[in-house]
Amino acid sequence: MGWLGFGVGYSILYAFLGAYLRPFPAVLPWYRIFALLVPPLVGVVVIARRRHAWTGCQWLFWATLALGLLMSAISVVGWSVDELLLGVSTSWLGWHAVFALFGAVAPLLALLAQPHRGAREKVAATTAVDIAGIAVLTGFLYSHFVVVSDATVASQAASQSLLLLSELQQFLVCIGMTVAVFLADDPGWRATYRRLALGLCISLITLTLGNAELWQGFYQSASLGDVMWILPFAFYPWAAAEAPKSTVAAQGDTDESPSRPWIIFAGLALLPLIDYGLRRAAPSGEVDRLQDLSTAVAIVSVLPLLMARLAVERAEVRQVDAKLRLMGAAVEEANELILIVSLDGAVRHANRAFCEAVGYEIGDLLDRSPMEVLAGESQSVLYEIRSMRKGEAWTGTLVHRRKDGSTFQAACAIVPLCTERGDVTHFVHMERDITEEIRLRGHLIHSERLSAVGQLVSGIAHELNNPLQSILGFTELLIDAEQRPEPRRDLEHVRSEAIRAGKIVRNLLAFVRRSSTERSVADLNEIVRTTIALRSYEFGSASIRLFESYADGLPSVVVNPEEIQQVILNLILNAEQAMRAANKGGTLTVSTDRSGDLVAVEIRDDGPGVPAALAGRVFEPFFSTKEVGEGTGLGLSIAMGIAEAHGGSLQLLPTDKGACFRLSIPAGAADHVPGPALVATTRH
Repeated sequence: MGWLGFGVGYSILYAFLGAYLRPFPAVLPWYRIFALLVPPLVGVVVIARRRHAWTGCQWLFWATLALGLLMSAISVVGWSVDELLLGVSTSWLGWHAVFALFGAVAPLLALLAQPHRGAREKVAATTAVDIAGIAVLTGFLYSHFVVVSDATVASQAASQSLLLLSELQQFLVCIGMTVAVFLADDPGWRATYRRLALGLCISLITLTLGNAELWQGFYQSASLGDVMWILPFAFYPWAAAEAPKSTVAAQGDTDESPSRPWIIFAGLALLPLIDYGLRRAAPSGEVDRLQDLSTAVAIVSVLPLLMARLAVERAEVRQVDAKLRLMGAAVEEANELILIVSLDGAVRHANRAFCEAVGYEIGDLLDRSPMEVLAGESQSVLYEIRSMRKGEAWTGTLVHRRKDGSTFQAACAIVPLCTERGDVTHFVHMERDITEEIRLRGHLIHSERLSAVGQLVSGIAHELNNPLQSILGFTELLIDAEQRPEPRRDLEHVRSEAIRAGKIVRNLLAFVRRSSTERSVADLNEIVRTTIALRSYEFGSASIRLFESYADGLPSVVVNPEEIQQVILNLILNAEQAMRAANKGGTLTVSTDRSGDLVAVEIRDDGPGVPAALAGRVFEPFFSTKEVGEGTGLGLSIAMGIAEAHGGSLQLLPTDKGACFRLSIPAGAADHVPGPALVATTRH
């Protein structure tokens, strides 16, 4: 309210000083000019100082108001110069009236920017051209009345028409700003419109009173009659000082004004018709040339605006097209599966990843129902999805059916696309194939289960070791005390089996115990024998014949025995499972040999073997030829890593039948381990 008080106080002070200076005709005109320039220029200064607070259409709104205030200031100067300095005996409705009318209609033109809807920087340029086009048409209309009024000063009809035009225009401006108060959703802009509407209504009242004074001849310069040029302008700086700042619009904001190129085209087409109608309504005679010039200037002014409008439209189209191409390329190249479905349930777009995942071409999917690429257990989800509203989202797992009939699971997030009114038009599916993740999760669970089993076996082995030691001790005592041959032979058999059981327990403990990174000198033949002993009983129950062949004089190796035992046991288990699945039994051959600086162990079976197409993948992590749940796919990859960590290698050798793996390890610097010339055994 401080600005309103400033306007009232300034009006009273202006009238008081004007009455004081009335006896000084040389000073009064200059005082009037400068005093009447202050109110509109104050508004311009306030707007200029806050110009950085607004952007886009909100800045355009205040720029249009500032331009209107400048036009009003020019009108004041023109009126004062004509009537007071030059002594031209014209009414206030002279050439300067065009600027006054432009200043008065500026708030109505500024409302085209609709600042209460946000900054909307994307449409600021086109809106500015639209405002300029309407301003040119308005100026052409004003100039016609001014030309007629100046040419027929004695004619009251022409001046009366222009006077009525100013009254009608101010009334429309008041109505427009008042309507904006009720249409604005933003509280800050609603208050801004309210201040401006109050000032415009006061301007309408003061304009009406001032026109009555001028028309009746009661007007006196530098009096309270000039309040029409002072008080209403106090509301502009008040509104500008309290107006809200522009806020950064969210990415992808679609609250944009529709394009209005028809304004410029319609104005250009209507100019000749308006000119013809005005000449018929108010013939001007000798000023036809001036009106011809006015029409020509208007047309020449509109043509550049038309070209600018087309250029802005073309630039916006190029920008939108470039953005669409960029977004389209991003969608197409994304690894996520993206599907767009219309409200009626038809596929409208699917990116490359989705088409590859389901095995269809994009042309085969368009206009089809997504039911065709969903498995039966997921089709009911679509009914739940179609009930979504604006702001909602659905997340979950869908099972898709490929073209070949196979299925896969996908983690899915679905969001609706809506119009400004909130009506859903499309649904966007953003999916990710999680088949591999589910498989890896299963492998991890299986590995954890194996780790738990290892800990269980370790505990059981420790628990069994104590009773075995007791059995061995008591058996030794009984053997020493027994003299009869037959019971003694039975006791020795018990001792032998207890020793064998103890050896099995020690082998189990050695296998499940967490191995250290330290290496020691070991005999490869002994490591192989110990490992085979862990499975000797299972070979008999599975009808697997075992052939063992150990080379003589193998050099020692510097290894971690537990890790090498793990590799050999993994190869033996793979061979055993393959023969059981294929033949319900078979022949397993284990042999050791030396090749240069390497010692090696070969494990050969007569099972189904490895297909040639998969031979290159058997050492890949998580790759397995077994059924789901029967293997982790980690055994051979871990075995390969252990062999390479020891400086050796693990190979799948080509064979005519079955599979043959060869583990090679560099020989150590120790002397050869003594042993038999060549040991070959057969077990059933």
